[in-house]
Formats: sequence, structure tokens, C-alpha cells
Amino acid sequence: MFKANFVNKIENSRSSFENTGTRLEQELLGEVNTRKYKELAYAFLHQDEEDGLKNKSQEEKFERIIKIREAAQKEFENALSLADRDKYIDFKNSVDLVEKTQIGNPENPNRFFAKALLKQIKDKFADKYTLKFFTATGGTHLDVCHGIDFFIKLYNKKNGMELAFATIDITKNEKKDKTKANVLINISQEESIKIDPSKNNEMFDKELLLNKITDSTEKIVNALIEDYKQRNHIK
Repeated sequence: MFKANFVNKIENSRSSFENTGTRLEQELLGEVNTRKYKELAYAFLHQDEEDGLKNKSQEEKFERIIKIREAAQKEFENALSLADRDKYIDFKNSVDLVEKTQIGNPENPNRFFAKALLKQIKDKFADKYTLKFFTATGGTHLDVCHGIDFFIKLYNKKNGMELAFATIDITKNEKKDKTKANVLINISQEESIKIDPSKNNEMFDKELLLNKITDSTEKIVNALIEDYKQRNHIK
């Protein structure tokens, strides 16, 4: 029974990944450091090889590290390979790997949609809180296996304690209404063109962009508040 359920889970992940519109996600959200992600994911899955380096000389360690890096790129040569059973990584560790491989500052993402979205979410919280944006696109287990394109975390600014966590799935499939994430954002291919504020984009629709960000902000803020309540047993 377990084997059948696992296979179905992986096949569903493959199908979902193939139809989500990866380019759309990367344009709006940015992506992780793919090379670094592969190396860390490989190291996680092959911890016994890492342990074997402890008693080696510096030269042997260096040679082994180079081989591991090459093996990591080959093992995850395409995104769908992450969904193979022997390469699967659970949700918690997938989140950890994504956080470790961000490009840039999670408090100030460089993609226009991510930046505008995080700014509006910040405006909903008092200054004593810190919010961070983490993209999972670019070929990660969190995206391929767990259906999460990005997540946002709320922290206590004074002590750095994590207070709440919300996961988000963004899709160009207008008919999609179910997701593994806390929040589902629907942006069609046509809408993705209209909300791109590039200088040469004659189709740019500022009102549509603001509406998408405002709607997404409301959903994400509610998800963060709900998670905070659950953590603190607040009804």
C-alpha cells in the first residue's frame, strides 16, 4: 500500500510540475542558486559519503569534494529527476535546502512581482516584525515534490524568532482550484504579460498588477495569521 501511494504521489508531482509554467514562476519570483541546491541536496542524500571524508588527507578531501560536486550536477540533471523515489527529500528538509540557496536578500527580493508583493505584506504588519520571501523555483524538491513555488516567513525583529510561515503555489492554470500550499495564486499567461512593468511592454496594465498583488497579499496575510494562531493555540 505504501509503495503504491508513494508512486502515485510522485507521478502527481511530475504531472503538476510539467504543467505549472516554470518560466512564469521564475519571471515573477526569481529562482534559487540551482548549482548550490543540487550540491546540498546530493550531500543530504549521500551523507555516508560525506562522513567518509573525516579521516582523509586535505588533498583526498579536495578531490572527493570535486567528484561530489560533479556527481550532484549529474544526479539532478533535470528537474523531474528530483521526484525519483531514491532522490526524494521530505518537506521540512526541502524548506531548509531552499532557504540555504537563495540568491540575494530574502528581505528585499529583486523580481518586480516578489518585491511589490512583499512590500505590501510588510505594510500589513507593525514595524516590530520582519518578513522574508523565499523562492523555491529553479528545480527544487519543494517545488517539484511538494507543490510550493515560494513561501514567506514572519519573524520577531528583536530576537529573530520565527513566528509564522505561509506556503504559496502560483499557477497559470485558470481552472486549478486545489493546492498543497496554504495559498493558491492564479495568473494566466495573458495576465503575466500585462503585469510585467518592463519599459518596452505596451500591454502593461498597472491596475491589473495592483489588483493581483492586493488579492495575493490578503490571502498570504490571512495564512500567516492563521499559522501564528495555530502555533500559539489561539482560537
